[in-house]
Amino acid sequence: MPEAPIPTKEDAAPKVGPPVVLANAKATVSAIPAQVFEALTDAAQLAAWWAEDVRVDAQMSGVYEGTLPTGRVEGTITWIEGPRKLSFEWPILEEGMSVVTSVVYELSPKGPQTVVHVSHRSPKPVPGDWTAVWTRAIESLKAYLEAAPPTDSTTMDSP
Repeated sequence: MPEAPIPTKEDAAPKVGPPVVLANAKATVSAIPAQVFEALTDAAQLAAWWAEDVRVDAQMSGVYEGTLPTGRVEGTITWIEGPRKLSFEWPILEEGMSVVTSVVYELSPKGPQTVVHVSHRSPKPVPGDWTAVWTRAIESLKAYLEAAPPTDSTTMDSP
């Protein structure tokens, strides 16, 4: 009787394709990167422009949570490099299963302004208009920062 072939490591490993880009959104905000970063990592500021019942522990593996009109975001910070980058994992329920997505905010100085780029990726497609979600979020961030006077810790004169 012929022997069954021995599966190779490649045969045994699950086939995972490249991440799916759910959204890419970008805006230029009239605030310096430190001000934008603080608005992304300070619970009181997040509550003013993003979500209700915000909880943030602005460090690696810290919580990044808030309640949106569409439901609760319960994320975990995966990268924090102030004032340039913040990323968090966001598990989304899809067909009864949790799909762990990743959200990355990248901040680039542009004179006295900051270019804010947010990307949302997933291991598989997740239904929803994610570009609209993140475009609204960035526009809300922009409106909040451009209406608010600078705080002492983030003025242009700070070292």
